[in-house]
Amino acid sequence: MSDSEAAAPAETPVPAACKTIKADLDKCIKEKGEVACSKLVEAFTACVKSSAKTS
Repeated sequence: MSDSEAAAPAETPVPAACKTIKADLDKCIKEKGEVACSKLVEAFTACVKSSAKTS
Protein backbone atom coordinates (compact mmCIF):
# COMPACT_ATOMS: atom_id res chain seq x y z
CA MET A 1 0.00 0.00 0.00
CA SER A 2 1.33 3.43 -0.89
CA ASP A 3 1.31 6.50 1.35
CA SER A 4 -1.41 8.14 -0.76
CA GLU A 5 -3.74 5.18 -0.22
CA ALA A 6 -3.28 5.33 3.54
CA ALA A 7 -3.70 9.11 3.67
CA ALA A 8 -6.86 9.19 1.55
CA PRO A 9 -9.14 6.24 2.34
CA ALA A 10 -12.14 5.74 0.09
CA GLU A 11 -15.19 7.56 1.43
CA THR A 12 -18.49 5.79 1.64
CA PRO A 13 -21.21 7.30 -0.53
CA VAL A 14 -23.44 9.89 1.14
CA PRO A 15 -27.09 8.78 1.29
CA ALA A 16 -29.31 10.92 -0.93
CA ALA A 17 -31.36 12.08 2.06
CA CYS A 18 -28.21 13.50 3.69
CA LYS A 19 -26.62 15.32 0.75
CA THR A 20 -27.97 18.76 1.73
CA ILE A 21 -26.71 18.40 5.30
CA LYS A 22 -23.33 17.20 3.98
CA ALA A 23 -23.03 20.22 1.67
CA ASP A 24 -23.90 22.60 4.53
CA LEU A 25 -21.46 20.78 6.81
CA ASP A 26 -18.61 20.96 4.31
CA LYS A 27 -19.21 24.68 3.79
CA CYS A 28 -19.37 25.34 7.52
CA ILE A 29 -16.16 23.41 8.24
CA LYS A 30 -14.35 25.22 5.43
CA GLU A 31 -15.43 28.62 6.75
CA LYS A 32 -15.46 28.13 10.54
CA GLY A 33 -13.73 24.86 11.43
CA GLU A 34 -15.18 21.58 12.67
CA VAL A 35 -15.61 22.65 16.30
CA ALA A 36 -17.93 25.50 15.33
CA CYS A 37 -20.07 23.12 13.25
CA SER A 38 -20.73 20.46 15.88
CA LYS A 39 -24.53 20.65 15.47
CA LEU A 40 -24.21 19.96 11.73
CA VAL A 41 -21.78 17.09 12.43
CA GLU A 42 -24.33 15.58 14.81
CA ALA A 43 -27.18 16.08 12.33
CA PHE A 44 -25.20 14.50 9.50
CA THR A 45 -24.16 11.53 11.66
CA ALA A 46 -27.77 10.99 12.74
CA CYS A 47 -28.96 11.19 9.14
CA VAL A 48 -26.42 8.63 7.95
CA LYS A 49 -27.26 6.26 10.80
CA SER A 50 -30.97 6.65 10.10
CA SER A 51 -30.44 5.97 6.41
CA ALA A 52 -28.38 2.89 7.21
CA LYS A 53 -31.18 1.46 9.35
CA THR A 54 -33.75 1.87 6.56
CA SER A 55 -31.52 0.28 3.92
